[in-house]
Amino acid sequence: MAAVLEAMAPYVMQLIADMGKEEVNMLLGVSGEIKKLEDNMESLKAFHADAERRRLTDQGVQLWVRKLKGAMYDATDILDLCHLEADKRRESKCGSMEPEKSPSCCWSLLFCLRNPMFAHKIGSRIKELNQRLEGIHKAARDLSFNINLASYPEQRMLTTAELSSYQARSQIDESAIVGEQIERDTKELVQVLTTADDDNNNHRIKVVSIVGTGGMGKTTLAQKIFNDATIQEHFKTKIWLSISKNFDDVELLRTAIKHAGGDHGHGHGAEHQDKSTLTNTLTHTLASSGRFLVVMDDVWSERAWNDVLGVPVRNASRSQPGSWVLVTTRSAHLPQQMQASLHQHRVHPLREEDSWSLLKKQLRPEQVVGIDELKHTGMEILKKCDGLPLAIKVVGGLLSTRYPSEHEWKIVLTKLAWPLDGLPPELDSRLYLSYEDMTPQLRQCFLYCSLIPKGEEIIQDVVTNMWVSEGFIQCPAAGSPHEYGLEEMATEYYSELIKRNLIEPTKKYSLTGFRCTMHDVVRSFAEYMAREESLVVVDKDQLVATGGRGSGMFVRRLSVAQTASVGEWAVLQRQELLRTLIIYSSVNFKPSDSFGHFSRLRVLHIQSVADCDRLVSSVSKLKHLRYLSLKETNVSKLPVDIHKMKFLQYLDIIDCQKLRHLPLTTIKLMHLRSLDITGSVNISTVPKGIGGLTNLRIFLGFPVHVDMDAGNAWCSLQELAPLSQLRELAVYGLEKVSASWMAEKAMISTKVHLSYLELNYNNTNEHTSEPREGGYVGRQLPNWMSALVSAADFKSLRYLSLENLPCCTQLPDGLCCLPSLELLIIKDAPSIKRVGHEFQAPSSLAAGASTATLAPFHKMKNLELNGLPKWEEWEWNDFVEEQGGVKTTIAMPCLEQLYIRNCKLSRLPPGLASIKRSALRVMYMYELRNLTALENFPSVVQLEMFDCPELKRISNLSKLQKIRIVRCPNLLVLEGVPALDSMLLEDSRMEALPEYLAVVNPRYLDLGCSEKLYESLSPGTSEWKKISHIRKRNIMRIEE
Repeated sequence: MAAVLEAMAPYVMQLIADMGKEEVNMLLGVSGEIKKLEDNMESLKAFHADAERRRLTDQGVQLWVRKLKGAMYDATDILDLCHLEADKRRESKCGSMEPEKSPSCCWSLLFCLRNPMFAHKIGSRIKELNQRLEGIHKAARDLSFNINLASYPEQRMLTTAELSSYQARSQIDESAIVGEQIERDTKELVQVLTTADDDNNNHRIKVVSIVGTGGMGKTTLAQKIFNDATIQEHFKTKIWLSISKNFDDVELLRTAIKHAGGDHGHGHGAEHQDKSTLTNTLTHTLASSGRFLVVMDDVWSERAWNDVLGVPVRNASRSQPGSWVLVTTRSAHLPQQMQASLHQHRVHPLREEDSWSLLKKQLRPEQVVGIDELKHTGMEILKKCDGLPLAIKVVGGLLSTRYPSEHEWKIVLTKLAWPLDGLPPELDSRLYLSYEDMTPQLRQCFLYCSLIPKGEEIIQDVVTNMWVSEGFIQCPAAGSPHEYGLEEMATEYYSELIKRNLIEPTKKYSLTGFRCTMHDVVRSFAEYMAREESLVVVDKDQLVATGGRGSGMFVRRLSVAQTASVGEWAVLQRQELLRTLIIYSSVNFKPSDSFGHFSRLRVLHIQSVADCDRLVSSVSKLKHLRYLSLKETNVSKLPVDIHKMKFLQYLDIIDCQKLRHLPLTTIKLMHLRSLDITGSVNISTVPKGIGGLTNLRIFLGFPVHVDMDAGNAWCSLQELAPLSQLRELAVYGLEKVSASWMAEKAMISTKVHLSYLELNYNNTNEHTSEPREGGYVGRQLPNWMSALVSAADFKSLRYLSLENLPCCTQLPDGLCCLPSLELLIIKDAPSIKRVGHEFQAPSSLAAGASTATLAPFHKMKNLELNGLPKWEEWEWNDFVEEQGGVKTTIAMPCLEQLYIRNCKLSRLPPGLASIKRSALRVMYMYELRNLTALENFPSVVQLEMFDCPELKRISNLSKLQKIRIVRCPNLLVLEGVPALDSMLLEDSRMEALPEYLAVVNPRYLDLGCSEKLYESLSPGTSEWKKISHIRKRNIMRIEE
């Protein structure tokens, strides 16, 4: 993978250059070695681009690349050791030193060389490294590399304005991801899966199969069906299983049991649960779970059904009639062997016009203007895509990065026509065109994503932190117009992969990022391109085959999938060159097992693995480690010498229920950039001195401790004051802060980079949707809170969450002035009865504040008001007062989504429905017990009304396309919805269909009703006539 050369070379060379700024050669005793090392690295850069192109077909080039990569990895290890020795010397003489006051890389080396033995050892290693590089350079001449090739194709680069426009899109257009045909197929198959089967004598399990070639959209269609609201309501239990080619029977059963809500056998006693026991467990779990849907995605052979899942699923379905299995496969014959009632759906290549429509949706809005002038060339490009949605999206993603001109599009067309030698025929060569077009750093990040096993989501903040830890991310050079930090640059790369359709978002993750998946076709390509260094283990035999250092394979990055059964830890320990180790599978640990064999690790991610407590005690031996995550493990303590991991930047101990405290030495992790203890509910304090970690960018789950004792060993709120670099902060237990000076000393409002802030007045950092005991008991938020949210300060704040305010009767004045706020959550504030106009137009605006020229909440996109059960009145005035009169100003002009739950509002303010608020597209209204009408929202396209017993009227929503009405028994009028396409109506107590069904005309109707009403819906009856004009109907029996 030559891409790693171009990605790593700048990083390594910068470190070497820093050393060379000072005269360290005589101290090394090897004159000129530092300069020689820099020259060697610089001269080798010229060969990288041609090596990347030729390595597919030339084994000699492959060997050359492997040697150079090994040398570069060794160089980074040497530089790390220099830093470590310098830190040791510095601590022995003058104590710990903050990173910004620490010496440069050069001075680190000077410290080291005061130890003659270490100096000799390092000097020898650098000399040996130079000799290797000189040999590599000589071999490059023999390979006759073309040094005139650019690293990636020259193209007309997008302007800053164009990039900003592209990056500003906050929501993913789902039709651009899946295509219109898949939308139609989803509706059809949802109806098949939820239509009642009147054949009570047919006890065979029912199967829907989706059949088609790779890249045709099978998995995307299955995901659309799985996530459909009707499916979610219809099936009580839903299981998604990604079936790899070489799955392990036991792990597949455990995964199915886990998703079904049963005891899946991980943890103590897991080794005693054999296949037979797990089969019985799955049968019992499904049989007692209610009507179920099992999705088997990407099935290659009948063995997954015949040998593993068939018996428990068939047996359980006898107790749960109406249960289904959904299979995606490339084989048309495989579903027929499942001995089931079968409905087969074959996906076909897109038609020309559908292909053109899907291609246009991949482009930026400004690129689509006048795009028909390029249609002829576009259709020629599409011919090379063979009607495959994936190929169209990837090529469209590539075109979106280029200027829309005939010249640029013909370059792409020409390259699509080139034959590509060296790529196995089962891989899609069109992906190589997008891969080749990427920068070296982006290529490396893309390949790294394939380490996240199939069936796991590629979570934005997880994978981007891994990229930083591996050294893939470098900040822009000084003087660049973009002032990005490492995490911001990594987020840009992640977004770029989404735009190129190489990873696809599934749903929003938390508040600030996405979860993505990688298509199987894209994954196969990435795994092939990274095959020399990266391995995803789905079968323990793969590990046996790789062997260790002496096997000739040099695995640097290893991921163990949940479905793999690795067995003994010793099998993993042979991989001594690893820089990344990701484990999702259970491993049998022995008391003697240790992390000591992985001395080169930069990234260690262990998730949902039990019995790893004893192993974690040795993690401090990993002196190169930058990233440590122990998410959802049973770890009960971290090593007291955790500070020995001097380079640690990211520490995630999320949902570790047995962990009670952090080691006191955590405060010595001076390079730490992120600390996340969210969900580790038993951690009630963090060590005093945490304020010294001034590199922290992310601190989530901080539990407030009131320190009235100077001798206390635990951190108080005011220790947040020095953490000026924070971008994300979540604080819990603010009800403990009784004095305003304590909060003011935290200086939260001075953190100018802060973009995400969660303030929770409850003493646990466990996320829950239920009201909690405790919380802030004041009638108004304290003065320090009002000062905290003043517009003059938080200029970067984009996400704000205020939770658990049981006695607070008034929302804070001034939130609307936050200039960058995009999402606001107010949750669990049961004493609020009124929200006044000051919420969106406080008096500070009238007083001539600096933000008076901005509309209130002028960047707000999402507003969530959840758990305000006494809230009865919402006043709204769209104005700000200025000298000389009143100027109309629309509050929340960018509002896209409104979520209100559990309140007593009888109406929504008319101002909210202003025609000038054209961005509002989605509304969720849940448990509005007194709401009587919802009217005059001209831009809303999706509306959900749940449990609104007094609702009588919905009218004048001219763009409404999708509506869900659940348990709104008094709704009499639904009118003024000419664009309505899809409707769900559900109420188990409904005795007759509402009359408005006869006058609306959606294409699709999902109807859930009682057994009695269901029986009355026979053709020709009065009830049937109310819905007979609707083209596609799906009627379900539901229980109270």
